[in-house]
Amino acid sequence: MLTLLSFIVVIGIIVFVHEFGHFFAAKLSGVRVEVFSLGFPPKMISWKRGETEYQLAWIPLGGFVKMSGMADESLEDEVDLKDPRGFAAQPLLNKVFIITAGVIMNLLLGLVIYTILIWSTGVGKMTGTTLTMVTENSPAAEAGMLEGDKVAKVKGQSVQDWESLTNIIREYPGVPVEISWLRGDSLMSASITPRATPEFNLNEVKMDTVGKIGILGTIEVEQVGFFKATYYGAGQVWSIIRLNVVSLGALLTGRAKVKELTGPLGIAKMSGDSARSGVATFFSFIGMISISIAFLNILPIPMLDGGHLLFIVIEAIIGREIPEKIKVNLLKVGLAVLLLLVVVVSYHDVIRYYIGTN
Repeated sequence: MLTLLSFIVVIGIIVFVHEFGHFFAAKLSGVRVEVFSLGFPPKMISWKRGETEYQLAWIPLGGFVKMSGMADESLEDEVDLKDPRGFAAQPLLNKVFIITAGVIMNLLLGLVIYTILIWSTGVGKMTGTTLTMVTENSPAAEAGMLEGDKVAKVKGQSVQDWESLTNIIREYPGVPVEISWLRGDSLMSASITPRATPEFNLNEVKMDTVGKIGILGTIEVEQVGFFKATYYGAGQVWSIIRLNVVSLGALLTGRAKVKELTGPLGIAKMSGDSARSGVATFFSFIGMISISIAFLNILPIPMLDGGHLLFIVIEAIIGREIPEKIKVNLLKVGLAVLLLLVVVVSYHDVIRYYIGTN
């Protein structure tokens, strides 16, 4: 039940913020908004206020804002291109503003969440080599290391800080490394084989394999002011965007597989896990998903905001509207591809998270 409720909260917040961005930009531009929907049809409940029908729908995988004069998720062939308050009648900049407003709002949501979290809790930095956590069933745990132990040497080299400790271990994935540590006045040592762990290298924009033994060192927390927290929050947003870029590149080049993607069921599972870990972790998860959704939505795929933006750019170049039937057919193809992807990814989510095999 907690997993289900957490998933509804996560998706509800992210979808509402995204669709409100489109809605607000459309209203600000004077465009007639016919429907504001959270969820996809069939309709659950609805009410009308002014010229707009507001509705909650049964399929909680997104939402849409139906505007006059625009081929959209409703997949209707008949679009009134002559409505002076329709989307088609808007100047180029207004169209771009309306289409990108949802993505912008999702990015702002992520920025606000990370800024508030950093401002309220501070910035944590790993410093010393005294262990504050040893992961269960990790190589370190299997070697007998415990919380409170202080790592003294790795491969015969003295280590005084977390950076030097981890830099050495990361270089030996799957290769035994001699590690010595202090427990009180006693010096202990063992040959530990770091687990080979795939990791995105954001600086070089590539996938690396690094060694990890499942330990956490001493964390020092720096309290920061609002503006510095905003700076760090923006850095976190940028890191997540870069991670998504690298992930997409790895997928397109075959270095990553579709089965490694996370779909709705996986997000539901992680929503519940993050909720159980506390409020800060839960909202951090919402921020991460919101930024990732923004990145996904701006891709030039029909049915996504990036697909609509591509239509706008093409129309600006050729100087005329793309026929609505062509747009609708492309939207149908985009919808079919996205639904197929959701089914495939959800299948692997079931295997990964609910059956427990790979």
